[in-house]
Amino acid sequence: MYPKVLVILAHPNLEKSFSNKLIIESLIDKNILVRDIAKLYPDFKINTDIEQTSLLEADVIIFQFPLYWYSVPGILKEWMDNIFVKGFAFGKDGHKLKDKKLLVSITAGSSGKLYPKETIEKIVFPFKGLADYCKMDYLGEVFSYEMADYSEEAREKTKNNAKIHSKQLLEFIV
Repeated sequence: MYPKVLVILAHPNLEKSFSNKLIIESLIDKNILVRDIAKLYPDFKINTDIEQTSLLEADVIIFQFPLYWYSVPGILKEWMDNIFVKGFAFGKDGHKLKDKKLLVSITAGSSGKLYPKETIEKIVFPFKGLADYCKMDYLGEVFSYEMADYSEEAREKTKNNAKIHSKQLLEFIV
């Protein structure tokens, strides 16, 4: 039995994604709640109350996104700026997410050669800081490379990579 898991999916165009779609489908099969914030908020007007309530109801929060220029897609940054605010996530009468678990799930289309350990550490540093500042428990990250489908061979490799990625996520939350 899994704890109550919430995935904050931040893919600007999930319909055109191959790997993120596969990962999300495998998580939904486990009765994990997924909030596709790009689909919910195409205008970037985030409903803070709904999103904060979703976080409060979860035990584990997963940020799922494709890497964009060594960072997060714009919708995730906007979402975080609107949701992790003083009085809710930190500050006096804040820390409402205290002891919740945070896991970061990142996909990259390119080769792992571009992402040595030091680079990944820099990419996930803001999430570690967020968890620490909000008194959350940072579980770690799952980072997968070569998640593209440019050819039939690449598509098959991506399918396998997505299965491995999903399995690693589930291992963190069991």
